[in-house]
Amino acid sequence: MVKKQEFRRLNGRTQGQLRSMESEQSLLNKADGSAKFSQNKTSVLAAVYGPIEVNSARKEKILKSYVEVTFTPALGNTTYLDKEKELLVKNAVESVILTTLHPRTQVSVIIQVYSDDGSIVSCSINAACLALLDAGIEMNGLIGSITLMNEDDDEDNNKCLMIVDPDLNEENNSKAMAIFAFSSNSNNIVMSKTIGTLTEDQYFECLKAARGCDSIIAYMKLAVKNRIMGQNN
Repeated sequence: MVKKQEFRRLNGRTQGQLRSMESEQSLLNKADGSAKFSQNKTSVLAAVYGPIEVNSARKEKILKSYVEVTFTPALGNTTYLDKEKELLVKNAVESVILTTLHPRTQVSVIIQVYSDDGSIVSCSINAACLALLDAGIEMNGLIGSITLMNEDDDEDNNKCLMIVDPDLNEENNSKAMAIFAFSSNSNNIVMSKTIGTLTEDQYFECLKAARGCDSIIAYMKLAVKNRIMGQNN
């Protein structure tokens, strides 16, 4: 029996192959926690400050801390698209921070993009998780994020080709994308965002492929272990 030839992308990776990951923590002296996270040429630095006093009375919450995320692109001014990315990161990290432990305070997460070669939201969420750990912020688990893109093979038959961890060139040529963030405790989705048009079947196919990317969470756990041992990845 002839085995079907494995699909290869233009960058040489297979359909479900992630880019290499690297991270480093405690890079900023003035921040309570910081981490640099890279997925090959996509690289982000996250800094965490808090829990600190809220910088505006309208942000103060009686029963929990306020989580603020600032997303700064590598070049140019912040756009509405950057604000959307900011909100996605906020929704993801807020779901795992134990905000009720520090009411009337604020936790600030600042994302500085070094370089964007695709999957920037996922890279930012992964960096934020490591920075929160470095700051000693109490969380109910780790969080890992993965981006997938969809290329239709046959629209009539509703078939699609799922590409994991797309680079910028792949994103620019994609028909649709899905971004997921998972909690390490329950493997539940804590954030989900689709860009473009996906059918229900295609969405669940993306979700199935995303759940198979356990190496993201595994990397986070390794980062925790190495941090305890005083090493960086």
